[in-house]
Amino acid sequence: MRHRHARGPALPLARLTALSLMIFGAAPAWAQAGAPVKTQKGPTTIEAQSIEGVSEFEVTARGQVELRRDELNIYADFLRYNQEFGRVEADGGVRLERGGDRFFGPRLSFDITKDTGVFEEPTFIVRRNLASRGSAERLELLGKDLLKLTRGSFTTCEPGKDDWKFEAGELELDYEAGSGKLRDGRLRFLDTTILALPYGTFPLENRRKTGFLAPYYSHNTRRGIEVGIPFYWNMAPERDLTLLPVYMTKRGEQLRTEFRYLDARYSGELRIEHMPEDKVLGKSRTGLALQHQHQWTPALQGRLDLNKVTDERYFVDLASQVRTVSLGNLQREGLLQYSGAFGDSRYYLQSRVQRFQTLQDPLAPIVSPYHRVPQLNAGVTRNDIGGWLDVFAPAEFVRFTHSTLVEGDRLSLAPVLAAPLLGPGYALTTKLGVHYADYHLARTAAGQSDRPSVSVPWLSVDGGLTFERGTRWFGEGVTQTLEPRVFYVYAPFRSQDRMPVFDTTLADFNYAQLFTENRFVGGDRFGDANQLTLAATSRILGSGGQEIFRATIGQRYYFAHERVGLTPTAPLRSRDQSDILASVGGRFARDWNFDGTMQYDPQRSQATRYGASVRYSPEIAKVLNASYRFNRDVLHQIDIAGQWPVHPGWYAVGRYNYSLRDGRLLEGIAGLEYNAGCWVFRAVLQRLQAAVQTTSTALFFQLEFNGLGGLGSEEVVNVLKRNIPGYAVTNPSDGHLVPPSLRPRLPFEQVF
Repeated sequence: MRHRHARGPALPLARLTALSLMIFGAAPAWAQAGAPVKTQKGPTTIEAQSIEGVSEFEVTARGQVELRRDELNIYADFLRYNQEFGRVEADGGVRLERGGDRFFGPRLSFDITKDTGVFEEPTFIVRRNLASRGSAERLELLGKDLLKLTRGSFTTCEPGKDDWKFEAGELELDYEAGSGKLRDGRLRFLDTTILALPYGTFPLENRRKTGFLAPYYSHNTRRGIEVGIPFYWNMAPERDLTLLPVYMTKRGEQLRTEFRYLDARYSGELRIEHMPEDKVLGKSRTGLALQHQHQWTPALQGRLDLNKVTDERYFVDLASQVRTVSLGNLQREGLLQYSGAFGDSRYYLQSRVQRFQTLQDPLAPIVSPYHRVPQLNAGVTRNDIGGWLDVFAPAEFVRFTHSTLVEGDRLSLAPVLAAPLLGPGYALTTKLGVHYADYHLARTAAGQSDRPSVSVPWLSVDGGLTFERGTRWFGEGVTQTLEPRVFYVYAPFRSQDRMPVFDTTLADFNYAQLFTENRFVGGDRFGDANQLTLAATSRILGSGGQEIFRATIGQRYYFAHERVGLTPTAPLRSRDQSDILASVGGRFARDWNFDGTMQYDPQRSQATRYGASVRYSPEIAKVLNASYRFNRDVLHQIDIAGQWPVHPGWYAVGRYNYSLRDGRLLEGIAGLEYNAGCWVFRAVLQRLQAAVQTTSTALFFQLEFNGLGGLGSEEVVNVLKRNIPGYAVTNPSDGHLVPPSLRPRLPFEQVF
């Protein structure tokens, strides 16, 4: 039987059996005499088989001793507690628990008022965002978040599995700063020293820390073996800098830099890459990219997107973080936008300057796009005028420049009046608008006007109904819908052959384009139209409203021949109906998703374009994707990609994107990922069609230690995420996203 005494009389100096002692946290006599008093904690409770001493001063406990104070618990065979100084001396199978941390060893000296102490020959587990553990000849507890180990080791591996660990003569773990320091240390992997560290620092739980990062490595047929050691500078909580000097056996040295910054009003990234001399070309090569977003006020915002490289073969030869917006074109853009309201109306003002650097492939030359210097936009919107009318009035002024083509200014106006009529199960919207464009041109051909203009009025009516009914779908109660839709457009013919083509192209014919007033994209053309679109969609909706299945079909009918083309020589449509567009998609099982589209030419009785895709993903890190695309005389491709476990801990990853029309591999990826619990190894081989007659093959390796970082190329994960839809790393920082087969069955601290 155990007894509990709360501040009873002084215990006699004799052994008592099965006693419990509660000592309240009153200030000692010397503190009451005028010394500063620290914030007091809760009461201290001691339970043991025998307790002797005076509770207000010092007690000694023996046999199954347990001391508890707030979140601190100490267990031992022998314990001496001095309340006057808050000191604990424990011996014999000592275990200290503090929050999620666990320490175990033969002897402990601890100050419970300061949370400091010394453990002799302990083992320990520190459980924060990521559990870690270790051992030492001597461990100093210098607070709740600071540990100092003498001749100790540290790892995030499970107990009994020391696949990797730090060993050091002196090791400091600062969980508040998120960093570790070591002296006379080494990093061991599978009982082999892979890195000697006379002095070093490392991040804890992958937190930001100034210092050298894990070495970088990759192999590429155009660059050779590529190695480097990044240096990371944690300049401030809101900015950092990474420097990566790289050596390429075929090309030479390169320095890559990445500067990131963040503020309440702005954020951005600056990347600069410089190669003093390319050993193949015999010249220096540089790439630059800057992305900046700025929010001066809730109404005023801006953006910068600047990209530049020194030569046209830069992306073919060198790995780069410079961003392309389209094949062969690098964007340089600055934008300012202001939006506000007056009364019930909203308005916006926007200014933009946009230039492009065009990188030409001699075997597939392209026409460089026009620069916009500047582009000014403004618009005003007001809804629900008189309870039935909406108004939108946008305006645009652009100056287009080009090194060889016609250039000039364009002023565009496109006011729209809309009368929406909405209700349960129906919608009808009538729109009336005008497209107006006026040009001031330079460098025109002989006989061509330098002041052309055009005005095209148009009318559209868009109506739809929604019918619903309850039904059964594979034995489940569902809702089926039928949604017919009618869309009519009229725009009279206005000759536009004298107009230049600055930023306009013919829109892709797809389902969304069936319901637009203009068949062109851009401000230089507005197509004549007298046409009707008929379409219908049917959906199967689950009990929660989720879409299980969808089927759509649509076709456009023309009442007049087409007369406005992109250029005077462009072919014009003379048929009275368009191709038929149809699509199906949805989920035919919990883990299966599919989608299929077809464009069918009824006049030739053949499919012009079609595609199908399917995805199977039963759980995290198990995904298979397959797609097939066909566009007559343009492309004919298959694309298969996936990530799948092939053995406990082993995952295969791959992609096969092949052009049947050209008879060549566009991109291929084959790789393996092994998750050992506390470390992950990835190896990926990538073959890429870099240019028309240029292929690039790269081999990437990465060895990642959980909570610490990795050796090799961080590009591995980026390549996999970019090319394998649904790919997931098997060791995410969020434990809920770990694949079910890799989740630990027991909590880490169960070893004690």
